[in-house]
Amino acid sequence: MADSTIELPFSPFSTEAWKARVEKELKGKSYNDFLFWKSLDGFEIEAWQDKLPEVTPHLHALKEEWKIVESVCQTDAREANKHALEALMSGAEAIWFDKGYLGAAAEVATQSIDQEVAPVFINGGNCVDPYRDLLKTGAGELTLGKEQHLINGLRFRERGANPIQEIAYLIAQALEIGIQTEFKAPLLFKTGVGTSLLTEIAKLRAIRWLWAGILKTEGLTVENPTIFAVNLANGYAINDEHSNVLRATSSAISAVLGGAQFVLIEPWDRHQRADHKFSARISRNVQVLLKEEGRVNKNLNPADGSYFIESLTAALAPAAWKLVQEIQEAGGFSAYAKSGSLRKDIEASRNKLLEAYSSEKKTLLGVNKYPPSVQKEEQSVAANAYALLPDFLSLPSELQKTTAS
Repeated sequence: MADSTIELPFSPFSTEAWKARVEKELKGKSYNDFLFWKSLDGFEIEAWQDKLPEVTPHLHALKEEWKIVESVCQTDAREANKHALEALMSGAEAIWFDKGYLGAAAEVATQSIDQEVAPVFINGGNCVDPYRDLLKTGAGELTLGKEQHLINGLRFRERGANPIQEIAYLIAQALEIGIQTEFKAPLLFKTGVGTSLLTEIAKLRAIRWLWAGILKTEGLTVENPTIFAVNLANGYAINDEHSNVLRATSSAISAVLGGAQFVLIEPWDRHQRADHKFSARISRNVQVLLKEEGRVNKNLNPADGSYFIESLTAALAPAAWKLVQEIQEAGGFSAYAKSGSLRKDIEASRNKLLEAYSSEKKTLLGVNKYPPSVQKEEQSVAANAYALLPDFLSLPSELQKTTAS
């Protein structure tokens, strides 16, 4: 066979040469300050990555493209069914019923939906959150049924938890359920996806990597966890509200590239207006465009082999696993939550996040940077329904209060 070596018309740029060039461009400023990403989320990584990490994440390959989920919130089952069918005819591929329809109401809500083609999730029906009551009341024991068990990371992120904490809390809950059910219970990992694009991609990959490792250790068939990704909307502002479309798009891309099987992009004004048909359509079309125009669904594992993403995944997973081990030593997730440690740790992360926004180390467009000349009052969630968790963190409202004072 003939020598197929390719002669490059330029000399390769070495790491040393690149750093020397960067240091020259920095004009005396610190390389470590500008080229090391020191994240508030608890990790540090160099911007320049020219090789895979020493321990490369081994992820189970995805076999199917993600499904576009529509959120249906109507209380009346007939109206909910009408909304669901309209959404499925307009690009949605799965339905999340937010209200807990049971019995005949569930049959009415799901009428004419082929669930082999378009999966249906009924919150509190065929999909039950076993930790909800425990976190609300602060008492009781974990009760597991036969339904799919929803383990909810979005709830923690909405209150200020960072990505490493969310990974650890999801894995710790899954471990606790797995130990009690000999890992036979069906699980749905619900995760909140924010706007830090690369971190969120790596976060989902870290969840997949850690869960695969647990299954392997237990001698079970290694497979991807079923991940249901929802855009983290507690940073969505009323002022300059169409910036929220950009935030939603970033969340959708992260969820897809990270390997979620189901992606729900909530309308940005769901909690602000009774009628949000327009924003629901735009939110759904974000994903339709990713498939039909961006063709992102043609590569099911696009982040594999990326030096930076692999390195970031390899940084997040061990940090999260360390926290999982601390939770296990405390007696498991339920005991950790009841002890007050869950609330305390989330509050610490929440305060760090608020300080970063208040000092403008982090930016929320239209709120703490480039606000409109005339501002509307940002909304906040009045009451906390969870005894074992901090209040819901409405970033625009909190930052507006800080600015006003």
